[in-house]
Amino acid sequence: MKRIVMLQALCNNERGWARVMSRFGRVALVQLEGFKFTEHVEIWENGQCVSSTLPRPSHFFKYFDEALFGLPMSLNALKRCWPVVKNKRTDLIIASANAMALAALFLRAIGKTQKVVCLVSDFFPPQGTLAVRIYRRLVAQYTTWLCKWSDEVWAVSPRIPTNKANPCTFVVPLCINDEGFVPGLREEIIYIGIPTPDHALEILFDVCRKHGIRLNIIGESAYLQTIRHLAPPGAVFHGMISDPARIKAVSARCFCGYAVYRKTGPNNYSYFGIPTKMLNYIANNTPVITTDTAHFSQNIEKFGIGHVVEPQPEAIEKAVLDLQTRHAEFTATISRFRETWNASVEKFHRERLEILLNDMA
Repeated sequence: MKRIVMLQALCNNERGWARVMSRFGRVALVQLEGFKFTEHVEIWENGQCVSSTLPRPSHFFKYFDEALFGLPMSLNALKRCWPVVKNKRTDLIIASANAMALAALFLRAIGKTQKVVCLVSDFFPPQGTLAVRIYRRLVAQYTTWLCKWSDEVWAVSPRIPTNKANPCTFVVPLCINDEGFVPGLREEIIYIGIPTPDHALEILFDVCRKHGIRLNIIGESAYLQTIRHLAPPGAVFHGMISDPARIKAVSARCFCGYAVYRKTGPNNYSYFGIPTKMLNYIANNTPVITTDTAHFSQNIEKFGIGHVVEPQPEAIEKAVLDLQTRHAEFTATISRFRETWNASVEKFHRERLEILLNDMA
């Protein structure tokens, strides 16, 4: 059986992804979350998780790690990977850029894996203060170097500029989990994320207040605290939640998942990255309202699973009211879309892994 290691972050349905990958070999899913440095390891075989450790905090700090271009996390990734790879060489490591990909390339250099796939999941445009612009350009060059030396690059969007560094670059469709449909009334709206001014929550507040719609906010930020007093009566601030069961319980009451951005062009990092909000909503059978920002947004109207709108109050209000009256229709369509989408995910991995693993003894 082929041995595959997935060195990934948390929150992008890596378990669903590991389930797909485990149909092609024994998968060790090693997860590290950069903001809180949470660590978690699972072993998957034939679509089943056969071993799992409890998530635990590490002792690094986000800004310290960023100042050293992810070197502390790279060392941490090596530490967590070592028990998996030390006794027998791994066939393939799929590692997120940048810190985890660096660790994977080191393991290949010392003979602990045969091949490395670098997963590129975001790109931050070089804008802001001079220091930020310089830092982001350096990170882009660093990512380009990692891509160049990897055996393949899997990017979440064709828009990411660093994709061009390796001729073997492919756009990877991300697995969308199925949290299961919960029957019942859907009369509320849900927002999941780390609120910023770009997310147009003030517009959503006004729509909910005007039409008496209860709002659920999952996430925290300093900005959210500054606008919390503007929220409509009855709004529920759940804080940060990562437990899928708790998110499912809230989503089951909601006819709309909100993923609007004021900036829709390449000056917004969401233009390049993973549509985490939308994937969360779709996993919970919740119709989506979004803007034409992420590359994934093109699927929303195309497959009838929500609305893509301009970031204007009138357009957002109209879309919210339409989903409120027709949410059952959209919810049924989401189930069919997810099945079709995940079939394409499995097809992609079957084709790529056959090529990557074919020449291995």
